[in-house]
Amino acid sequence: MFDRRKYKKYARMQLKGRWSTPILMTLICCAIIMFLEAPDFKEFFTEYLNMMESSPSITQNDGNFYSELRSFAALLIEYVILYAQIFVYIKMSKSPEPVHFSDFVEGFNNWARGILAGLWESLWTFLWSLLFIIPGIVKHYAYSQTKFLVTEFPNLSITKAMKISIAITNGHKADLFILDLSFIGWLFLSMIPCGAGLLWLVPYRELTLTNAFHSLLKDAVAVGMVTSDDLAGRYE
Repeated sequence: MFDRRKYKKYARMQLKGRWSTPILMTLICCAIIMFLEAPDFKEFFTEYLNMMESSPSITQNDGNFYSELRSFAALLIEYVILYAQIFVYIKMSKSPEPVHFSDFVEGFNNWARGILAGLWESLWTFLWSLLFIIPGIVKHYAYSQTKFLVTEFPNLSITKAMKISIAITNGHKADLFILDLSFIGWLFLSMIPCGAGLLWLVPYRELTLTNAFHSLLKDAVAVGMVTSDDLAGRYE
C-alpha cells in the first residue's frame, strides 16, 4: 500500500542526527548546477533585453553550436551528481549508520551508468512528450524509479531497470504525482530566505522518494511481479 505519510515520517527519522552530509551534499550540487547553468541564464537575459530594445537578432552558428554543446555537457554532469546523491540516500534508507561525505564521493563511481540511464530515460520521456504533455508526464512517473534501480543494483541493465520501473509504478503513478505535489508548500517556504531552506527540503524530499521506491519494489517482489532473477539476485 502506498503511504506517503509513512515515507515522509521515515525520512525524518532517517535524517535525525544525520543532516550534515545531505546538507553539504545539496549545497555542493546546487553550486555546481548554478555554475553550469549561469551562461544559459546570461544568454536568456541578453536576448530578452535585445528584444525589449528591438535590436536586430544576429545569428551566430558557431556561438549556437558551442552553446548547445556546453548545455549538453552540463546535462551530463547533472546526471552524474544526481546519481551520486541517490547512492547516499539509498544507503541512508537501508541503514541507521552515519553517512559521510566520502559516501557521496563514492557515488561518483556510478558516473557512466548515471549518464546512460539519465539520457535513456530523458529520451523516452521526450518522445512521449511529442504526442502531448500528458503522456510525457505519465511516462515520467513510469520511468521515475529507474534511477534508484540502476543505483542499487549495479548488475541490472538500464533497459531492464526501466522495464521494472514501469512494472512497479503500475497503478501508482498518480500516487507519486500527489507525493510530489505534497512538497509544493514546503518548496515555497524553503525559498525564504534566498532559497536557503532548500538545503533541508531537498534531502527530506529525496529520502522520502527513496522510501517510496523501496516500498514499491518490496510490494512488487511480494506478489511475484518482480523476481530475484529480474534483479540479478541482489534484492533482499
